[in-house]
Amino acid sequence: METQENRPFSVPPSIQLLFDNEKLELMKVLCLMFSFSNQSNKRRKVSEILFYYSLVNFDLINLFAEGTEKQNGFAPSPNLYFRFQTKINDILLIMSHLQFVSVRGDISKKLGDITVQLTPKGRQFFSEQNSEFFSTLQENYTSAFNTVSFSMDNLKVIKGVQY
Repeated sequence: METQENRPFSVPPSIQLLFDNEKLELMKVLCLMFSFSNQSNKRRKVSEILFYYSLVNFDLINLFAEGTEKQNGFAPSPNLYFRFQTKINDILLIMSHLQFVSVRGDISKKLGDITVQLTPKGRQFFSEQNSEFFSTLQENYTSAFNTVSFSMDNLKVIKGVQY
């Protein structure tokens, strides 16, 4: 086992937990799936999950607000979207293993075409959480659904693709 001394760059566990908290990300995705199911219990593509997760959690919704492209000198960046895109497979796999979601699709398809649906067990687990943070997050997701529709053109805006 490699010790911390042998690694050229080490991050203290407390800092790593702040920036790489898989359980928190899982709960945020579960909150998103719960918000989707309150709207409609249809299956959602992974690309739609990534889209709305990024709008809310990475403040990329500012890309769609008029006149707020640069807020306080900060322009939203799609980099966080692409970083999270690499994590979503693991999160959905864990959620599927916990029976919180059902995943449908086959590995020969693009990741964005695989569909996910919240299960009754996932719905029950999330509804038992009494957290102001997740209540606010759920409201933010619902607001994002009503503000920005999921479309290929809007997805290109998130990805930073120029026309």
